[in-house]
Amino acid sequence: MASKIPGLFRGNRLREIGRLLVIALSLAIALLVNFRLFGTPFVDAVSRWTAVSAAGALNALGASVVNTGTIVGSSSFAYNVVAECTAIGPIILFAGAVLAYQATWRSRLVGISMGVVLLSALNLVRLVSLFYIGAYFPNYLPMAHYLVWQAAIILFAILLWLFWADRLTGRAHG
Repeated sequence: MASKIPGLFRGNRLREIGRLLVIALSLAIALLVNFRLFGTPFVDAVSRWTAVSAAGALNALGASVVNTGTIVGSSSFAYNVVAECTAIGPIILFAGAVLAYQATWRSRLVGISMGVVLLSALNLVRLVSLFYIGAYFPNYLPMAHYLVWQAAIILFAILLWLFWADRLTGRAHG
């Protein structure tokens, strides 16, 4: 007599549900790690490093800014680089997605390294652009800060993960 297993729990579907659960759990752990890091000396150091990097980039572009701790400013505009202004959150979530995906550890290491570099670079571009928007178009700063750049960082992280999963994991796609 044949087994009466509902279609949902047959072979491939069960494996797919398991994969989705692993991804969901990995992302939940990444979110927990992200929130647990807030207010730690590590995040404070990353915030200071991010401010120094933004000030250096702005000065290289001729903005003539000063950096004091996490403050980046000029005579016309200044901002404070807080934990949410760093690339830590997007990097942790990206790393969680990479770790949850079936791939070799070498491929995962390459993916996470790529994510750290590219997400940090995009965050630097974000901070530089927000400085100029704040200095020259202050009415548009909230929209650029909360809508445009947050969406852009999330979209970039998703596209970067898709690129990594498709091109750099060594998995054959049929």
